[in-house]
Amino acid sequence: MAGQAEPAGSQAEIARDLRSHDRDTVARALGEVPLGYDPEDLLGWRFPPDYLVTPDLSAALISALDREAKLHMDGCTVTGFEGTRNLELSLDLMHYVIALRDPPSIPALVQVICSGGAVRQGLMEFGPTIIPHVVEWARSPDAAWDDINGSMTALGEAEERWGETMPAEARANIKDVAVLHLGPPQQRFVEPRHGSYVLQRAIALASVMRDPDLLTVLDGIAEEGHEVFDDLDPEVAAGLREMARRGLAAPVSPVWGTRRR
Repeated sequence: MAGQAEPAGSQAEIARDLRSHDRDTVARALGEVPLGYDPEDLLGWRFPPDYLVTPDLSAALISALDREAKLHMDGCTVTGFEGTRNLELSLDLMHYVIALRDPPSIPALVQVICSGGAVRQGLMEFGPTIIPHVVEWARSPDAAWDDINGSMTALGEAEERWGETMPAEARANIKDVAVLHLGPPQQRFVEPRHGSYVLQRAIALASVMRDPDLLTVLDGIAEEGHEVFDDLDPEVAAGLREMARRGLAAPVSPVWGTRRR
């Protein structure tokens, strides 16, 4: 949770600039906030011990990440502006928001869940309260294929970490995500390989959950001629079928059917 402190004028000015819609102004303001990386820390990114983030600055950092992701990110591809300045602004903001360890940051962090393990670990520290947000993003028509993949990877990690201790509704919603993406790739995935990546993650998620209904779906996918493979390269389809077969026996990794240890 963001620390409580007397408002600091410099933090108030930084917070004001972070709320700017000018990306250069946001980038400059971000550079005035001290942040370091501690390899011994679970989340890595930390503010100096003597730098107490005010609630106003915390809210401004979260708002800036949310705005940047919505306006300039399509999955993990930077879009929506010309030129090459501040290409990594969303990732820079993400590091600061992870360091906040502030529950209101969950929706903004979910927006950049495609970026990898750092943001997923940051989210996991909030516990099962993240599930509805991740499920919503995995289902969203605005989510790119790598957003969906990042979401399903996080849901698989949540299942492994919390399993049946999660509320029944949360597990049912995770199951619904797996069912959705075990079907034929969505038409909005322009490239067939993107659909195969999503199917790969869905097979891995289903294999982790060990739900009888999901295993039945995997059994069908393991057979020749399943409709999910209609537009896929035969070699890719064969790899996914084999992954589904492995997933029937035990949880598999989303890296082409590697067994989880």
